[in-house]
Amino acid sequence: MLTIRSELIWSALIRRCKEVRYCLLTRERDIVFLFGAGASHGAGNILPESPPLGFQLYAELARVHPGSWGRLPAEIRRALQSNFEDGMQLIYDRMSLVIPELMRQMAVYFVQFRPASGRTLYCSLIDALTRYGLLDRVLFSTLNYDCVLELSMLGRGIRFNYFEAADSNPGVPVWKLHGSCNMFATGVEATPGVQYTAGATFEGGLRASLEVNEIMETCLVKTALAPAMALYMRGKPLNISPGVIRSLQARWKEAVSRSTAIFCVGVNPYPDDVHIWQPMAESAANLHFIGGKALFEAWLAQFRAGRGEFIDDRFASGFEILGRRLAEYAAQ
Repeated sequence: MLTIRSELIWSALIRRCKEVRYCLLTRERDIVFLFGAGASHGAGNILPESPPLGFQLYAELARVHPGSWGRLPAEIRRALQSNFEDGMQLIYDRMSLVIPELMRQMAVYFVQFRPASGRTLYCSLIDALTRYGLLDRVLFSTLNYDCVLELSMLGRGIRFNYFEAADSNPGVPVWKLHGSCNMFATGVEATPGVQYTAGATFEGGLRASLEVNEIMETCLVKTALAPAMALYMRGKPLNISPGVIRSLQARWKEAVSRSTAIFCVGVNPYPDDVHIWQPMAESAANLHFIGGKALFEAWLAQFRAGRGEFIDDRFASGFEILGRRLAEYAAQ
């Protein structure tokens, strides 16, 4: 007959066996992808055209919204054309009441982009990850406001989740670390016509939609609140549900610290964005990079003692090597 003590020991052993078996069957998501504007810009087969790079963004916003973005004071327009973040800083400092409207219009601009016929490089990447049996090991993260990555996944029948913990949902995590054009606050309201400065915050939950008409109606008709999109300026301040996005960033930092491999695609090092570049500098993971070579190598030498691989400066021309790296991780 088992004593109370031996029963407790036996129960603990059974519980531990179950935990080990669970870990073996559900491998941790140890391959982290981080996408930037260069990934969507270079993904190909996107309608109505490729999303812009940072230095191209102001000209596009002024073209699409000539009555607002196109009519900003001349000094601010010049700053936005030269360096978008510097221009946004001037708007923030001098005329922040216009920022909510500008951000709603920016969201309407970014929501138009969608994959054409399932042939983007995002689609090809998903195919490769599926072929190598790596989807259950992958965590996607992106700094982009557009939804081309998620729509490419849906086109392949791949489930994803925006906000849940990486190990709590069968969908592949897609964590948008600077928010997105399709994310809106819940639990807080501001009726159309309400004004607020860039320093105001509306803390609530977040919901996401991929219905273009709903997103446009919400931005243009239903609310004075902008979508949850970090302002494209130094510090990447957040006005809408900052707690949700900050929580994602904290979970992402932890995931990066535990990862085996990090693939950066289309995002150049910017050490001032400490929440992004410090976790990657401190991670022991293998780092693979597609983007600007000179910027990457300078950052690598300063912050990671040269530990990292430059693949290529373009998503398309680097895709073959990226695929070979994935095959190597699948074989491990």
